[in-house]
Order: sequence, then structure tokens, then C-alpha cells
Amino acid sequence: MNLMRIAGAGIALLSLANSGWTQDKPKKWKPYQFQGDERYEYKIVMNDQKGKPPKEIGYVLDIRKKGDDFEVTWSTKSGVSKKEMNQNNLFGAFGAGISPAWIIMNPMSQMFVDQLDLKVGEKMSFFGAATVKVTAEEKVGNRTGLTCQLIEKKKEEEVVTWEWTVDVELALPIKSVTYDQGKEKYRMELISYTKG
Repeated sequence: MNLMRIAGAGIALLSLANSGWTQDKPKKWKPYQFQGDERYEYKIVMNDQKGKPPKEIGYVLDIRKKGDDFEVTWSTKSGVSKKEMNQNNLFGAFGAGISPAWIIMNPMSQMFVDQLDLKVGEKMSFFGAATVKVTAEEKVGNRTGLTCQLIEKKKEEEVVTWEWTVDVELALPIKSVTYDQGKEKYRMELISYTKG
């Protein structure tokens, strides 16, 4: 009887191994692989207001599957004074014409995202100019992901310039923080993600 249990457990483990699942196997994250029928809701905090308090903005991205294609709706929500009301606000940008897409993931950093193994403790160097480290697991909104930091060398000092947290099942980060000279400039955090 014990021999049958051992054999059964061995078959189960082999099945899991062949399916590609192992607990310690690092994962890669491929951004922008939207599934459709999903809604991302973010809170954005902008700390670049030059003497003004941080500005908080809501951002919603809703993606619906339409046959082989998608229908995308996005919206931003923020308080705007009469003096600040201009074309940037009317066309969906905010601040100095900054788009939410640039805050959540700078396209120039795509190579860091694609190459990194997502496992706490992993790190990758880019020609000695920058390092990416997976630092911790973190819960943001209603999801759990791994936090990565982009660390650049500036005048013999290592400085975190961008930090993002990803859940490999989602097409966008669940958190993204941009730093400027060691200070937080933009923070975008997932409030909720819904599918269906």
C-alpha cells in the first residue's frame, strides 16, 4: 500500500514538473498582453507640483474583447482649478502634458522588464550603468506581485530611479514609482482589477 502511495506521489510530481510548474522556477513578465474584459483602476500621486501639495488623480483603463479585436476606454479624474483648465486637461493629459502611460511604465525601460527573472533576490546588470533587483513580494490593491527596482550609478552613488511591482498574470504593473534625485516624483498604484 505504501509503495502505491509513493508511486502516486511520484507521478503527481512528474506531472507538475512536465507542466512547467515548480515553486522556485523564476518567471518572466510580458507587459501589454491584455486578455480583454478587464478593468484597471489606479490612483496616481504627482509630487512635481513645484511648491504645491501633491496632486492625486484617478485613472481607469477598461478593455473589452470584440471578436479578435479590443475596445479600449480610459478616463482620468482630478480636481482642476479654473486657472489650470486648458487643453492638457481637455485631451486626457495632466500636469505638463504627461500621460498616465508614461507614469505606469516608461517605454524606454522595456528592456529591463522583458529580461528580468521574477524571483526575490534576482538581479541583472546592464553594462555597469544600471542594475535591476527583485526586492520583495508586495500586495497592492487586490493583487500580489514582485517589486523590482531600477538602480542607476550617478557620480559613484547608486540611486533608485524607478520601482515597479508586477503580478505576472496582468498586462500592467500593479504599482509604479518614479524617483528624481532620490525623491518620489510619481506614484501609480492599482486600486482594483476586475475581470469579466
